[in-house]
Amino acid sequence: MINFRPFRGIPSAAVSLALLGILTGCGTDKADGGIASSGLHLPTAIISAMSIPRVSSMPGSVISDDRIELSSRVVGFIQHLDVREGQHVSKDELLVQIDPAEINETIRQAQATVEAAWKDLGDAARDVEKYEALASSGAIATDTLRKAKVRHDIAQAILSKAEAGLAGAQAQQSYAEIRSPVDGVIIIRHKQRGDMATTGSPILTIESRQVLLFRIFVPEGQLSQFSPSLDVKVKIDALPGREIDGHVLRIIPSGDPTTRRYQVDVALPPAPDLLPGMFGRAEIVLGSDHAVAVPRRALVQRGGLDGVFVIDGNGTARFRWLRFGREWNGLVRITAGLSEGEKILLAADPRVKDGVRITTDVNGAK
Repeated sequence: MINFRPFRGIPSAAVSLALLGILTGCGTDKADGGIASSGLHLPTAIISAMSIPRVSSMPGSVISDDRIELSSRVVGFIQHLDVREGQHVSKDELLVQIDPAEINETIRQAQATVEAAWKDLGDAARDVEKYEALASSGAIATDTLRKAKVRHDIAQAILSKAEAGLAGAQAQQSYAEIRSPVDGVIIIRHKQRGDMATTGSPILTIESRQVLLFRIFVPEGQLSQFSPSLDVKVKIDALPGREIDGHVLRIIPSGDPTTRRYQVDVALPPAPDLLPGMFGRAEIVLGSDHAVAVPRRALVQRGGLDGVFVIDGNGTARFRWLRFGREWNGLVRITAGLSEGEKILLAADPRVKDGVRITTDVNGAK
């Protein structure tokens, strides 16, 4: 049994806490000393330079390659318009109906003109037939027959003009119905039922989801490294943890004179959860660099600094702060702090501290 007296002027509780701290510290030193002396058997790797792809990341947005503004080719009141924004529509589906009353009246007038032209042509044909018989017998002058034939030709031209007018009026009738040219989604509804439709004025805007693009703007210094069919990895912020394989579809060879950037469209595969307007980044491999890299699983953090444990010639682990570059395929490029030939701990382990001995296999490279 151990007895002790409190020191004068110092409360017994403080002495107890101090003694507890001493005992605890002694136990920790003993444990650490055991690990340091016996060592940990952990995988290591010898650092060597490798060819690392030079990846350029560029922000962009998903767009539809088919964005269509529907407008009317005839003037009239909108009689039917029931679709709304966000509604899916099918190809050839009736979307807008223009009041056909004025068009129908134009058609009736054109039909009446054609009928009158047919009657006039028939009368002129009968005159020509009659005058030809009389002229052959010498009963009338040849000039009368000539004038009858001219009248027949004029009647024929008037009939052709009237028939063309009727065909044009009937074509206008088909323009009174506006149908969807693609399978898509209504994006904007510019007019309402009862509004006046005029030629060239948009009524609806439709986006097709069949062909989606990822649009980026490339600096002029990198444009020469882009070519059609260049592979591109696209990461969308709204779809975390997912990479979409695409390729360069087209390069617009006219840049913005202010930003000095050029539009590049990347073709994307169809996907139900990929929507126009989504923001993301395109990652393009534009060559490679010969540099040092370490596996991401080897990184550890000490005192707010990221680095790795380097194994010295005596097999002792020492934490070293590093400066990192881009990450690629599970590897992190090292821009400063590590050289070829040095040995590192291959995977972070919470038991490893500065000064701990690491034992490895004979080769020590894996």
